[in-house]
Amino acid sequence: MSDVQAQILSKGEEILKNMEGQSKASIFSKDFWYGSIMEWSMKNEKFKTNMFRFVDVLPSLNSGDEVSRHLKEYFSEDGGTLPPVFNVGLGLGSLAPGLMAGAIKKNVVGMAKMFITGENPDEALPVLKKARKNKMTFTVDILGEAILSEKEAQEYTNKYVELVTWLAKDAEKWDEIPQIDRDHEGAIPKVNVSVKMTALYSQIKDLAWDETKKILKDRMRPVFRLGMEKGVFINLDMEHYAVKHMTLEVFTELINEPEFKNYKYFGIVIQAYLRDSFEDVKAMTDFAQKRGTPFWVRLVKGAYWDYETIEAEQRGWPIPVYTNKAESDANYEVCAKYLLENIKHIRPAFASHNVRTLAACMIYAEKLGIPKAALEFQMLYGMAEPVKKTIVDMGYRLREYAPVGELIPGMAYLVRRLLENSSNESWLRGKFADNKSTAELLKDPAQGLTPTSSQIAKKSNKFYNEPLLDFAIKADREKMHKALNEAKAALPVTVPLMINNKEIRTEKIFDRVNPSESAQVVGKIHMGSTEHAEQAMQAAQTAYKTWKNVPAEQRAALVDKLADIMTRDRFKLIATQVLEVGKPWAEADGDIGEAIDFCRYYARDMRNLQKPLRVGGLPGEVSNYIYKSRGVVAVIAPWNFPLAILAGMVTAAAVTGNTVVMKPAEQSSVVAWGLMKMIQEAGFPQGVINFLPGFGEEVGEYIVNHKFTTMIAFTGSKAVGLHILNRASHVQLGQTHVKRCIIEMGGKNALIIDNDADLDEAVDGTLYSAFGFSGQKCSAASRVIVLDEVYDRFTDRLVEAAKSIEVLPAENPKTYMGPVVDKEAYDRIMNTIADAEKNHKLLFKGQVPTTGFFVPPTIFGNVPGDSKLAQQEIFGPVVAVIRAKNLDEALEIANSTEYALTGGMFSRSPANIARVKDEFEVGNLYINRGITGAMVDRHPFGGFKMSGIGSKTGGPDYLKQYMEPAAVTENTLRRGFAPAEE
Repeated sequence: MSDVQAQILSKGEEILKNMEGQSKASIFSKDFWYGSIMEWSMKNEKFKTNMFRFVDVLPSLNSGDEVSRHLKEYFSEDGGTLPPVFNVGLGLGSLAPGLMAGAIKKNVVGMAKMFITGENPDEALPVLKKARKNKMTFTVDILGEAILSEKEAQEYTNKYVELVTWLAKDAEKWDEIPQIDRDHEGAIPKVNVSVKMTALYSQIKDLAWDETKKILKDRMRPVFRLGMEKGVFINLDMEHYAVKHMTLEVFTELINEPEFKNYKYFGIVIQAYLRDSFEDVKAMTDFAQKRGTPFWVRLVKGAYWDYETIEAEQRGWPIPVYTNKAESDANYEVCAKYLLENIKHIRPAFASHNVRTLAACMIYAEKLGIPKAALEFQMLYGMAEPVKKTIVDMGYRLREYAPVGELIPGMAYLVRRLLENSSNESWLRGKFADNKSTAELLKDPAQGLTPTSSQIAKKSNKFYNEPLLDFAIKADREKMHKALNEAKAALPVTVPLMINNKEIRTEKIFDRVNPSESAQVVGKIHMGSTEHAEQAMQAAQTAYKTWKNVPAEQRAALVDKLADIMTRDRFKLIATQVLEVGKPWAEADGDIGEAIDFCRYYARDMRNLQKPLRVGGLPGEVSNYIYKSRGVVAVIAPWNFPLAILAGMVTAAAVTGNTVVMKPAEQSSVVAWGLMKMIQEAGFPQGVINFLPGFGEEVGEYIVNHKFTTMIAFTGSKAVGLHILNRASHVQLGQTHVKRCIIEMGGKNALIIDNDADLDEAVDGTLYSAFGFSGQKCSAASRVIVLDEVYDRFTDRLVEAAKSIEVLPAENPKTYMGPVVDKEAYDRIMNTIADAEKNHKLLFKGQVPTTGFFVPPTIFGNVPGDSKLAQQEIFGPVVAVIRAKNLDEALEIANSTEYALTGGMFSRSPANIARVKDEFEVGNLYINRGITGAMVDRHPFGGFKMSGIGSKTGGPDYLKQYMEPAAVTENTLRRGFAPAEE
């Protein structure tokens, strides 16, 4: 053991010894309900999960009956009884849940008050003053709901201003306590306030990086200015990783402005569990040196570990946090040592409950000759009291992170604290609950450490979705701007037909305009005739004779190559969609990602399906179940997912050994032409895939009716879909097969908002589901069925959130919602809104640009469930909010339409969730998330009733529809002899 490590061990032992001398040396008192609950949680993982979910939902339950019902749903054991732990400290014996409900709610409120200083500054002030008497100072944080609207952002800005003003005024009367009110250079502010950047602006967007930064600085400037005027310390909190880079840039740019440059009492947080945190520490130190005036860094471990790891895995991004707790602890010490070595330029505050970590910081400081007064340790209010008292007794400055806020918004904070207390790797749990030895508790975290990778370990036999772009990465934003500029410079794009790999130009030209800028022509589309359609059918029929015999592995390899080309040209493909169909950046990127996924998934699936499946199994007979291609497939695609749906249908047909005539939507023929050129580059033989732009009534009708067509894959409106089904049933002269149809026709999709829903999530999920891509997704939410108890609160927040979104041209990175696809759609939707305004209560109608086909985001309230507005598909940014008495009525309304595509529910009731899973008639049901954004393999997509027929895209049955199953049986018995079974 090195000399330094020996000193750290000795210092840690000193702290532990001093702690043990205290009368209440425990993480919590075992005599109280909270202590018993926490102990139970640490022994039983299922109970722990349910307990924290119950605590999360509890504040929104407004009656004893509701508390009782949720208790039963979360915790009932055999016979419906609750675990005996719930009786601890209640003095109730073994009572029914209904009688326990009030007492349990009261206990949870009491538990929250262990971690939250008060619901408002008035309540918090006596707590803060009491701590000062014990030589502990504070930083106050305002807890809050997610900020979903500019109104809410303004309210939080006002709260920060009021808090700073009010505390500063009261602090004028406080006596100075040198241990906490002075450092090695003199007096420091008595009042310290922590601010969350995301509380000040509701429309933070990585894509609009510079403009978002400007607005954030404008919002923060008054708070920073007030802090400076009042002599208050203003600390900028660090939140989830998605806003980390933005937070650091905003902070450094702001405090480097002439107005703020000479003020020492600004601070920022660095989270040591982030893999790039040491680089951030070095960058902050370099910046501090150049700034010339020191500022503070609060070094923490980090509080969003589960969220960050799950989020990264779901997105396929590198995991930003260390996945091994010891790595975080070791990195913390490296960061701490670097900060202490540079204390001349930057002031550290060490936030940790881990005695090993605290001891290391103390020893590093002693080695550098840094006085105690220069050090500050920070801990959470309500936790680790013995550790705090010991640090204070040793003469160090101790600051508590002291939240103030209402119980409901504060629950997310409380749950994080409970998780921290009960985590298997929590130092506090190790000390106070698991009774780990001193050697274990004080072990050098770097000893024997094997670093873990930031990449997700991928199993070779599992399908992985193509990761979406992260526009927080500057290089990706720059590539996007470059691609848009290049795409605009190449306009208008000439789009010919392509039959047998030969370009054909026609006399009939369709000008496709940019829906965001209707004066700009994006494409000159050469429209095919019935003669061209016949040529395409003949080419596909001829090519089929050889293509069907190409081995499946070779066909799959071509589809995989197509995916590689899409990946290479990703930014160019995004830019084309932005200009041609008005998709905002992220929406267009999602479409490209899905197209790549379809290619890879179907190529992979075909490799599996090509292997004969042995059936039967009796001696003397071999039976194999195999799949054979069908022939020529007519693919008729929509414009709303212009690459993904088209590529999915085309590659599914081709990889299964069929040939294709693809008829793109008129509005997205430039995107489709891009796909055709990529198909050529990938090396598909001539005639296998033929490109036939044209009007649906002309060439679409022709290929549907053609005798060579064995199958029709269509996505679009109900009217056209039903017409295709009708025409496909007519047998043409010379037709030798029954035509098969895969028809996807849309929906009237509903979200149910339960009375115990998390409204932060419900409002955000509803807003994006309704207005993402201007409501032009077949999965978009056009009905929101809200239970009566939360109707007003939900609707108020939804309207305010809708007021705050930006409706702009799709090219603008700030855009939340862009235009609708064309003039026809614009007129139809605007007429629908005008008609609905005569019959329903208009809650909101947004402001929009006038340069293109912009329909205002529109919300109607108290809409009857059986009205035209609630029953007919609109395919635009129009939402009907419907009030329901209870879940029975909500389900009745939800199932009352002719469609059954997507639906969703926001609820924290296990029983209600289970019921909706059984009774909601939809092909894709989403619980506690938005109802759009289906991903290949994870969410195979498709509905029933009038939403369509056929198995789900991106699912295990989809390719089988493009083939015919055959059973091949051979009698292997010859003259009484059969070969041995293999």
